[in-house]
Amino acid sequence: MEIISILFYTVWLCTVAIYTVALARLLLTSRREDSETNIERYPTVSLIVPTYNEGQIIGRKLENILQLDYPRDKLNVLVVDSASTDDTREVVKRLSQANEGKTSIRLIEQLSRQGKSSAINEALRISVSEIFALTDADVLVPPEALKQLVKHLSKEMIGAVSGVEIPVGGTGVLSQVEVGYRSVYTAVRMAEASLDTPFMCESEFSIFTRDSIEPLKPGCMCDDLELTVMMRSRDRRGVYAIDAPFFEREASRLKPKLLHKYRRSMANQHGIIRNRRALFNRALGNYGTVIFPFEFFVHLISPFLLVAAFALFIGNILVSPSALPTEAILAAVSGIPALLITRQLTRKYTSPEIFKAQRTLAWLLGTVSFLGFQIFLTASLINLAVRGPKLQWAQISETRAPVQDEIKIESR
Repeated sequence: MEIISILFYTVWLCTVAIYTVALARLLLTSRREDSETNIERYPTVSLIVPTYNEGQIIGRKLENILQLDYPRDKLNVLVVDSASTDDTREVVKRLSQANEGKTSIRLIEQLSRQGKSSAINEALRISVSEIFALTDADVLVPPEALKQLVKHLSKEMIGAVSGVEIPVGGTGVLSQVEVGYRSVYTAVRMAEASLDTPFMCESEFSIFTRDSIEPLKPGCMCDDLELTVMMRSRDRRGVYAIDAPFFEREASRLKPKLLHKYRRSMANQHGIIRNRRALFNRALGNYGTVIFPFEFFVHLISPFLLVAAFALFIGNILVSPSALPTEAILAAVSGIPALLITRQLTRKYTSPEIFKAQRTLAWLLGTVSFLGFQIFLTASLINLAVRGPKLQWAQISETRAPVQDEIKIESR
């Protein structure tokens, strides 16, 4: 019993200490930068939309792109379709013809389903624009969003800019958990960007200077992470643009939500392992010495530590039920500093959209849910080790429905 208790205290307190120190470093050494910059000239942009059976939503997506407040002669839309079996291609062709002479919409047809990274590579080979932009078919953005991303490129040595996700799709407890989780996630990414570069620039809506990236290597599961590491390796920095929100539907039921988290966890872990050369790499500045190591711990080490701590806690309680109050109080109290720091981060880095979406203590729900997600990080890492990466997944239908009913996209 005593050995189990000592092991629990050791594993739990070490894990909490690492989180507390890392989050404190992000809070104390980051600063919220002024986002007000000017566009001296509008660079040419290739906006890439990878698709596979997106007939239900691709029309709304292209209409949303056509509403962007960006010079039409500077914007080229490339829809890379990975052998859809529905009417995705027909919808794209129809809208392309309807807007001929106004906005360039080009359909690139792949003969077989090859995955998102292959679609990105196909677009990279074709694109001649100065800016390479990525967006997903199920994402909507305000009219000024692309311009807001491009504004940040006027800052010195910036090679990538990411938008900020605002989840939509319901008002229940699960939705508030997701909003809270997203507020913490965004705060951490904003702090990382202030310190150096965010761990990853979200491929749901982000831009890269064309000279800062190249085609992805075969077997890529996490294109946004790999493109970010590639960009940072070329001595460029990334920005997380809180003034450029994008709206994405989240599953409102538990099973599809957990499946989505599981997939994303495995993709992130695979990307970290493939780019482990960035770990403690001083040539990458704080990204290599602080940010990547922290995320390496969060995705690959922390899951096993927290699962082990939970198992030791349960084991000790089964052997000695009287230990429950002491260990539960210790676990709760030791986590308070990390919670307080997290709260300060979410207060420091927020946006009007995030603020409107979350209720009181939603951030706390999101933080607590992170502990539960660690179980799925453990499961996904084990599955990745046993079965290897999976580059193609069946779609989660709840995340593919149009989102215009839940949000009003307008210029702010």
